[in-house]
Amino acid sequence: MSLALAGAALVPSEAEACSPDYCSYVDGWSSLEVVSTAIPTDGVLLLQGVRHGSTPEEDWLDKVDLTVTRDGQPIAGAVETSGVRDVLLWRPAEPLEAGEYKVEGSLDNPDVPYYEGCAPDLLELGFGFTVEADPSAPLSAPKASIMENLLVSDSEDLEDFVCCDGAFPYSYAFDCGGSGTYIEWTEGFCAPQRGFGRLQVQVSVEVDLPPATDALVVRELVVDGQPVQSQFYSSLGFSDSKPFCVAARVRNLATGETALSEETCLGADVAAQLGDHAVDPSAALAAQCAGEAYTCAVTEDGWEWDPSQCTPWPAGEATTSDTSGDPTEGPTSGGPDSEGSEGSEGSEGSEGSEGSASGGQGELVDHGCACDSSTPSPLGALMLVGLGLLRPRRRRRALG
Repeated sequence: MSLALAGAALVPSEAEACSPDYCSYVDGWSSLEVVSTAIPTDGVLLLQGVRHGSTPEEDWLDKVDLTVTRDGQPIAGAVETSGVRDVLLWRPAEPLEAGEYKVEGSLDNPDVPYYEGCAPDLLELGFGFTVEADPSAPLSAPKASIMENLLVSDSEDLEDFVCCDGAFPYSYAFDCGGSGTYIEWTEGFCAPQRGFGRLQVQVSVEVDLPPATDALVVRELVVDGQPVQSQFYSSLGFSDSKPFCVAARVRNLATGETALSEETCLGADVAAQLGDHAVDPSAALAAQCAGEAYTCAVTEDGWEWDPSQCTPWPAGEATTSDTSGDPTEGPTSGGPDSEGSEGSEGSEGSEGSEGSASGGQGELVDHGCACDSSTPSPLGALMLVGLGLLRPRRRRRALG
C-alpha cells in the first residue's frame, strides 16, 4: 500500500461546468451488446449497454424482447437484472448444452423526438454466442492490492482564511451543470486554517479464472462489511471522511458463488486529518508572504472580507517593525501591472519593502491590512476580474 497527499481541487472551467450531456435528459439505451461470446454450460448471457437517464434496470425488463435459438429451436429463458448498472442478463431455464447459439430481439425505447441520436426508438439486437463444454470454474479468494490517497480540500468559509500582501478573499456560488462554493482573491496570498479530509482508496482485484467464467464474475468492494460497488472492472474506488475497513469480493452472476479477500483497515494513522479539522497555515504563509499575515471580519452580506476590520495574525501578537514608513512598498502598490506586483506570487517581489509589512493594528487597518492605500476594494477587484482586467493569482475551490 502507498499513501499520497493531494490538495484541494481547482475550479473547473465554465465550459466543463456548463456543458451537461445532451443525452442526460433522455431515458433510453443507445446500445446493448453481449459481454462475452463464450459462456460455461451453467452460465448466463450478459448484455451490457450504454444507457441514459436513471430509470432502474428492472423497469426495462418488459421492454426487452429476446429470442435465443440453437439449430433453429427456441431455448426457454428470461431476461433479468444483474445488480450491475447498465447490465442485463438472460438466464436459461435449464443448463445449456455445448454448441452454437443465436440471439435476435429488440429493446423498445420511449419516443424522444427532441433528442435525436441519443437512443433509437427500437434498438435492434442480433448476435451469436458459444456454450463451452465445461461448467463454471470454482472461485477462490481474490488478491486485493490497495493504494491510498489523503485528499484535503480547503474550507469554504471566509472566516477560516489568513492572508497577506493585500489579499482580500471573496466567495461566490457557481451552479451550471454542477454546484459549489468558491473562494478567490485577486492579489497577495491566502491560506486556510481549516480543511476537510477524505481517505480515497483504489483497490485492484486479481483473479485466476478461465475467460468464460471470468466474464461472469463481478468484482465488489465491501466496506465495513457492506458491499458498496459492483462492476466488471478490476479496479474499484471508494472514499470516506473517517477510517474504514475494506475487502474485495468476487461473485459469479450465474451460480451466485462468492469469494472474499482478507479485510484491510485503513485511516487510523491519518484520522486527525479526516473530516473537518484545523490546519496550521504558518508554513504556507512563510513561504508565500512578503509582509505579515492578517485576518479581516466578513461583511454583513457574508460574501467578502471587510478591509476596514482587520487584525494581525496570530491574534494579539505584537509587531516588531518600524511603523514610520509605508508598510507595503512593492507587491501590492499600483495594481497587478505595476513594477513589483509579482511579489504576490512569492517572495521575489519584496525588495522594496523595508521591514515588516504590518505596522500594528491601527496602521494595519488604515492601510487596508498590509496593503497600499491604492489597492482596489474587493468589490472593485471583482468587477475588474469580470472585465478581464485583473487575473486571479490564486484560486481555491471549497468542495461542498
